[in-house]
Amino acid sequence: MMKLNNKGFAISTMLYGLLVVLLLLFTLVISTMASNRQNSKDFVDTTTDELEKRK
Repeated sequence: MMKLNNKGFAISTMLYGLLVVLLLLFTLVISTMASNRQNSKDFVDTTTDELEKRK
């Protein structure tokens, strides 16, 4: 039976953990950007409607 290499296991665990953290951060940034875009679009639509009512 082969003995596991503890240093290699620790490094690969750290790399996979870092990958998971980066994916979560990327998802958070993308979702925040999408939310801000939708809020801006709604604001522009509301402003446009209000300006058209005043004509």
